[in-house]
Amino acid sequence: MVKRFAAKNLVLTSYKMNIMKFITKNSSHSTLHIAYKEKYIKEKVSTKFLGLQTDNHIKRKNHIKETISKWSMLCYQVNGPFQ
Repeated sequence: MVKRFAAKNLVLTSYKMNIMKFITKNSSHSTLHIAYKEKYIKEKVSTKFLGLQTDNHIKRKNHIKETISKWSMLCYQVNGPFQ
């Protein structure tokens, strides 16, 4: 994979990398140990990818909470405090 990135003049930055293992709710979670340039890449249980907040069970609960929070703040700024 590193060769593919180099061929396209892209650089991998290990401090920005995260990994996420998608699992079903019935399966047991095992920790992944993946390294790049002798540094382990952090494993995340949730992340934002292409604007969508998701977790390792591919649920959108966090995305919905984040969206509601943003819309609530926007409505407050436009309309002022609710009475």
